[in-house]
Amino acid sequence: MEPSRPGVVNEASRVRGPLIQSGVVHGDIHVHHVRTEVVPRQLPPAPAHFTGRSAEMAALTTALLAEPTRDEPTLAVVTGPGGVGKTALALRWLHSEQSRFTGGQLYADLAAHGPQGPASPGELLGGLLLGLGVPAGELPAQVADRAALYRSLTADKVIAVLLDDAASSSQVKALLPASRHSAVVVTSRRRLAGLIASGGRMVPVDALPPDAAVELLSRAVGRERVDGEPVPAREVALLCGGMPIALHITAARLVVRPHRRLATVATELTDERRRLRALVAEDGELSVAATFDLSYRWLPPAAARLYRRLGLHPGVDFDRAAAAALLGESEADAEDLLGVLVEANLVADTASDRYRFHDLLRLHARRQAEREDDEEDRRAALRSVVVWFLDRAVAADRVVTPLRPHLGKRYHVPASESFPTRASALDWLERELPNLMACQRTAVAHRWHDLVWQFYEAMWGLFLHRGHYEQWTSAGAPAVEAAVRCGDAVAEVRMLIQSAALHTRLGHPSAAVAPYRRALRRAREIGDWQGEATALEGIGAAEHALGRLDEAMTCYRRSLALNESHGRHRGVALLLCYLGHALVDVGDHAAAADHFRRAADHATTVGDRHCWAQAVVGLGTALAASGSVADAIARMEHGLAELPAAETAALRVPVLEKLAELKQRTGDRSAARQHWQEALDICTTLADPRADAIRSRLGPAD
Repeated sequence: MEPSRPGVVNEASRVRGPLIQSGVVHGDIHVHHVRTEVVPRQLPPAPAHFTGRSAEMAALTTALLAEPTRDEPTLAVVTGPGGVGKTALALRWLHSEQSRFTGGQLYADLAAHGPQGPASPGELLGGLLLGLGVPAGELPAQVADRAALYRSLTADKVIAVLLDDAASSSQVKALLPASRHSAVVVTSRRRLAGLIASGGRMVPVDALPPDAAVELLSRAVGRERVDGEPVPAREVALLCGGMPIALHITAARLVVRPHRRLATVATELTDERRRLRALVAEDGELSVAATFDLSYRWLPPAAARLYRRLGLHPGVDFDRAAAAALLGESEADAEDLLGVLVEANLVADTASDRYRFHDLLRLHARRQAEREDDEEDRRAALRSVVVWFLDRAVAADRVVTPLRPHLGKRYHVPASESFPTRASALDWLERELPNLMACQRTAVAHRWHDLVWQFYEAMWGLFLHRGHYEQWTSAGAPAVEAAVRCGDAVAEVRMLIQSAALHTRLGHPSAAVAPYRRALRRAREIGDWQGEATALEGIGAAEHALGRLDEAMTCYRRSLALNESHGRHRGVALLLCYLGHALVDVGDHAAAADHFRRAADHATTVGDRHCWAQAVVGLGTALAASGSVADAIARMEHGLAELPAAETAALRVPVLEKLAELKQRTGDRSAARQHWQEALDICTTLADPRADAIRSRLGPAD
């Protein structure tokens, strides 16, 4: 029974409550109490520790405080993976702007990832109406009536609404207030394209950058503690991937264990196999893995399978073709499923149609694969993508070094796709180099020895033309060992030669001699004349660099004889160039010029413009040494023009250095400086150790 209210008294009967007195009443009588105006303050508290979201805060301000252009509230969709801090961001902004919303602030948990599934529209509208002061007993029974009442009550209000953890655009649309002066913030692990298409603004939230992650850890754990161990603190922040949930869990564990060192935590998190297990709150109620599980369980089966497969991917990022290789499906199917994962914020799409995992999500995907897929299937999927990368690298290397004799079974597999130009092939190899190196490491770990050395073979053209000396160094030793384990002596010789060549390129010729001589012995044992010729060429180059010209010329001539006897024009051209430079150094300039001219002829015969360019530059060197500097400069500039910067950056460096020296001799200091500067820029880009010597030649600017 409705209680009577004081202040409404029937003077005749002394009865309290509503009273209608009339002689005649026509129609029904409805009695309503006047509803007290309620200003809702439903928002949960703002986060205690918050940092590093200035760009996202500004984006919310732009989206929500803009002058309304339609008869609808402004709306922002804060989207990102679970645990990235979407709700914290929304709460921070809404609390900071509370005074603007005189009609109050409403909150609804849409429970997209709740244990019972997404909340129903009727339930959500009921909660919002209660917040607006509607008594529980007066809530309309029908969803449509609740929606109508909600729109009526919000029509004239300046109100903010936080709709947290939305499952879909349709779930949100029923909860939008009617006032165009209101603002709605939606958080979701999905991108909710329907809301964006209707005029909403997407505010993506990613992991915190390292400095902000350290700051968040400092605020949660205590600045003194973090300042006491700055290096481990940064390592912890990086191992948490800048993910706020991981940082908060780690901080909470440190707070309850005040004597625990950050260095110890960093060591625990370094182990990828244990990292997700370590990121669980002490009471077990909060877990990074459990947060990701909520997103994963809503994936369609095909998308879930791709998610697990991508967790096996050896590298950092990938495109749809690599995803298709892991999945064993077409690229079109893989792209459709990648779209599902991107929409769920389990995979991020980056520039140039590429995708990547957050580090912790990658570990979660791998964990799910280990739980749900048998070992044989996982191993087969992993090998398939490793072989796919190798085949693509082989196809690129064929274009980069078409005249080079190639080794390896994968070079005999017809290429499914080729590259239109040498530059495009080099660009692909360079872009995928981190993945290629990761694939080689994976092959080492799984003892796929035949693949290990073939990766080194396929990357040779990239290393030769564009440097990447760190990767060149780290890929060499495993390749040599793998060739030995395979029992492939020809491959062993090739891998030794390619590893030794790096020492000469880096200016350490003495370190190159031993592997070259080992390759020479092995080549002679198995009757590999090409390996023998190349090893002799390499020994000659190392001895030449060490100033032992007699030994160098002996090796050059033996290698030249082998190439000539087997009709290998390219090898002949290269050895004539080597001999030409040696002859310049001993002062026989006329003989040197003759060698370079013959080298150019042989290079022309096989269409090797790079070898031709080297011969022309060598001829210029011989002419300069004999006093014909102007002619030498002209020939070198002509040769340089045949070494395109996009394709042969590393090969341009010695030419540029020699041109700079000649320009300096003629008094053209400006041109000399330009050539040295270009050489320095190339070496800096390639992390080439020749940069220091060139920088010293360049000197300070005038």
